[in-house]
Amino acid sequence: MEIIPAIDIRDGKCVRLYQGDYSQQTVFDENPAAVALRWKSRGARWLHVVDLDGAAKGELRNMMVVEEIIRTSDLLVELGGGIREEDVAEEVLHKGVRRIILGTVAIENPRLVGKLCRRFGEAIIVGLDARDGKIAIHGWQKDTVIDVLELGREMVEFGVRRFIYTDIKRDGTLTEPNFDMVGRLIAEVDVPIIASGGICKLEHLQRLKELGAEGAIIGRALYSGDIDLKEAIAKLS
Repeated sequence: MEIIPAIDIRDGKCVRLYQGDYSQQTVFDENPAAVALRWKSRGARWLHVVDLDGAAKGELRNMMVVEEIIRTSDLLVELGGGIREEDVAEEVLHKGVRRIILGTVAIENPRLVGKLCRRFGEAIIVGLDARDGKIAIHGWQKDTVIDVLELGREMVEFGVRRFIYTDIKRDGTLTEPNFDMVGRLIAEVDVPIIASGGICKLEHLQRLKELGAEGAIIGRALYSGDIDLKEAIAKLS
């Protein structure tokens, strides 16, 4: 199982939010590129990077920071937050991002998701970001009535080959993942699932691996020291 550190960027800084709430922010480092190098030194291959400003505003706002992360760390980067146009997706991939994460556009323009999947294949991931089992969009600030499993099945029809599932109510809380929904997605959607939200113990990672998750994204637990990245990679990758 791939262990993927998360770097959330807001105003150029590395931050973490509590349950996606922009008013409950902790700044962990002024220099996201330095954080990327820290995770690389502890064995990371991939980074999960989110442009929080972009997610809220609908267009990338921290791309220069992302480019610096790629240039200085040479890690594989998956990027989400505000990518909602074909030309933007193409430009981001051209600049060295390996995978782009689509969220809002999967609801508002699913045909574009299909087109991007046809063009870029496995470079396209859809983020299934859910609150109480229902998808949330626009940086998690707008709720919908769309069921997470329903969207997953629909997106597979459009050609999506991988999902990141995040339980918003557990994100940044250091509680535990939504194992039930992760298991249901793995069983019912039948493409690789990367789990996110609430992971704070090695036991959580072990259980996700046993469920069949392809990867796990860890944010606050790495910054707080609840999980040691080097140890997690050694034991579970």
